[in-house]
Amino acid sequence: MMFQARHLALLVYVSGFFLYGLIPQVRSAEHVSYFLWLHTIHAISGMIVLRLYSANASPLVLTIIFFASRIAVTGIYPWLSDDVFGYLFYGKATLHGANLYALTADDPSLTYLRDAAFDLMAFKPHQNIYPPIATVFMTISAWISSMISTSLEQALLIWKSLLFLCEGLGLWIVFYALRKRGLSFAPLMMYLSIPLTAIEGIGQAHNELLLLPFLSLIMIIVIDSSIRFREILLGGLCAIIGMIKMYPIVLLLPIMLLGMDRRHIFKALLSCIGVIMLSTLPWFSGIFIGDMSALAGYATVLSFYNGTYFNGVVLYFFRWIFEALHIHDWWLIAPKAVSIVRGLAIIGASFFSKIQQHGVLYSMYVIMLITVFISPKVHSWYLIPIIFIGCIQVQKSLPFISGIMMLTYAMYAVDPPMESIPFEVALWALIGMNLYLDYKGMLYIFNGDQGKVLA
Repeated sequence: MMFQARHLALLVYVSGFFLYGLIPQVRSAEHVSYFLWLHTIHAISGMIVLRLYSANASPLVLTIIFFASRIAVTGIYPWLSDDVFGYLFYGKATLHGANLYALTADDPSLTYLRDAAFDLMAFKPHQNIYPPIATVFMTISAWISSMISTSLEQALLIWKSLLFLCEGLGLWIVFYALRKRGLSFAPLMMYLSIPLTAIEGIGQAHNELLLLPFLSLIMIIVIDSSIRFREILLGGLCAIIGMIKMYPIVLLLPIMLLGMDRRHIFKALLSCIGVIMLSTLPWFSGIFIGDMSALAGYATVLSFYNGTYFNGVVLYFFRWIFEALHIHDWWLIAPKAVSIVRGLAIIGASFFSKIQQHGVLYSMYVIMLITVFISPKVHSWYLIPIIFIGCIQVQKSLPFISGIMMLTYAMYAVDPPMESIPFEVALWALIGMNLYLDYKGMLYIFNGDQGKVLA
């Protein structure tokens, strides 16, 4: 009976990914409502699959879920987010020699490059917000696309294929490490049983998936002290992930504090700085001749981005306080206050982990939580690297907080779209409760031994 139940649950879960394509892929209050109901039910079915398979997840089951789910969402048009259209245009413009750290996307000199992706992208009056190595990936995708087709659909497919390769490689590296050490594949089962990873990853084509191969290498190197040039590799890899998405570079702090002496810290920092300089040189080399346009443009767009918000409950909190205190320009000061608090929390948590002798991987997970959650902008796809790292440590709150975070799309389930602060505060309270219960060891959603993790 259990055999049949497990396979039925797996069939239901995998089939759920194909249902997203039945929702009309145009953003409207009605369509978003359909999506939220489907995802909530689907996330629950994922928890059931995780419960049934976590004790003895086999490579065959993992392979079936990965390929079936990713293939199912590959054909989904990115209608919940428009980020990917920016990726496509930035890649195309860079391929044609434009420096979009110095120029804005709507610069008249780039009129000849405008296409369907340009029409659909956001933030046209601003410079490229994505770091240099992310731009390299975008340019590679644009280069391949230029040799095949000029259509938006083909460009999307090529970009998604690149994300598929990166995600698959990241998961394979973890799989190899688990198998080599004779550990359970439950961490991979957890990652694949959370629908968010497929929907926001390949489905909506977010570039967080580019991080996974490098994050997996970082985790493997962190736990293996026998690797030669370990600190140099870790410093370089942290620079790479920081040049794909800026926020993961904070992982270098717990890695240094918990696993290196002063000499190794110096080597890691030198390696990190070297990779950052090399990766930024093609776009920011003008500073050597006094041309600060690219650097100034990038600083401007970062400041702009940090001042906007989405689901940033911490930012709401600071704005309420500063407004109540009648602080001048409180709406401008609040994002800066959030950044300061986030920085202090990251440093404090890293030193606390060192004092408490926490494992490096667990500390990395906590630091990523702090970095993402204490922020003006908290999108659901920001959870992908958190899920990836947290699953390796079998953090049991992840299926719950992922399902809750997807409910932030409810702002689009009303017409006109509008954030409901009380609703979002309630969601964050639920997330906080699950994190607390997880920390106290009070969440029980697995069978089998949950203590054997990479460490």
